[in-house]
Amino acid sequence: MENSLNQDRPRRREYSKQFKAEVLDRCAQPGASVGGVALAHGLHSNMVHRWVREQRERQVATAPTFVSLPIATAPCSPALNALPAQLPAPAEEAPLREVHLQIQRGELLVRLQCPLSQCGAFLRELLR
Repeated sequence: MENSLNQDRPRRREYSKQFKAEVLDRCAQPGASVGGVALAHGLHSNMVHRWVREQRERQVATAPTFVSLPIATAPCSPALNALPAQLPAPAEEAPLREVHLQIQRGELLVRLQCPLSQCGAFLRELLR
């Protein structure tokens, strides 16, 4: 008797992946409603809504996403700020060389002549 009860029950319908893909493509068309597409295919709209939701979840799970990573910055120590503008002179005396600089910006023209040893410090301050 139990067998006859189970046989009388309608089985749950299974739809092919191709059919589901076709229904989902029609739902994605501009101006299409899920309910209208479901009705046109003889389906319950809640089931088609579930298919749409499942498809969206699969797409989100596989889509690459940007993940921002925090970057910790350490404050500059006062010892680094107090570095000398010049390096100490080498043990041997190098011959004095002079550098001639000419800087023009618009109508402003600056000409400078300074020893090579001081040129680095000057340029560092100028370009800061």
